[in-house]
Amino acid sequence: MKKALLVSVLMLTLCVAVNAKGIELEPRAGASYSRVGGLHLGVLVSFRISDMFYFQPGALINTVSGTYNKTGDWNFGMDVPLYASLRIPVNNAVKVRLNAGPFVGLSSPVSFGTALETGVEYHNYYVGVSWLQNIINENCARLHFSIGYKFAL
Repeated sequence: MKKALLVSVLMLTLCVAVNAKGIELEPRAGASYSRVGGLHLGVLVSFRISDMFYFQPGALINTVSGTYNKTGDWNFGMDVPLYASLRIPVNNAVKVRLNAGPFVGLSSPVSFGTALETGVEYHNYYVGVSWLQNIINENCARLHFSIGYKFAL
C-alpha cells in the first residue's frame, strides 16, 4: 500500500515537472503539535504552472506522528503534502501564499487527509502555518509552524 502510494505520488510529480516552467526547492524547519509538541524538517518542491499558480509536493519528517505512551514521547513520521499553491503578490517583495491539497502520513498508523497552509513570502524567505487533518482517524491532526528559504533549480 505504501509503495503503491509513493510510486503514484512520484509519477504525478514527474508528469507535472515535465510541463512546469520553473522549479524551486524550499527547505523548511519548524515546530509541530499533535497532542504533544515537536519539530519538523523537510523540503517542498514548487513547479510553476502560471505566474500565480504552482504545484507543490513535499516531504516533512516530524516528531509528532502516530500514538503516544506518555507526554513527551516523540514518534517520528513523514508527511507528504501535495499542495495546489496560489501565490498572491502584495508588492515586488511580498507574496501571500495559500496552499491546499491532500496529504499522506507515513508513520504508524498510516494517515491520509487534507492539508491547508497559509504564509507569507518575503523575497525568498517563507514563514507559514499548516494544518493537516487525518480523515481516517479524525482525532489525529497536526499543526506546523514553518520557516523556509526557496531557491530556483
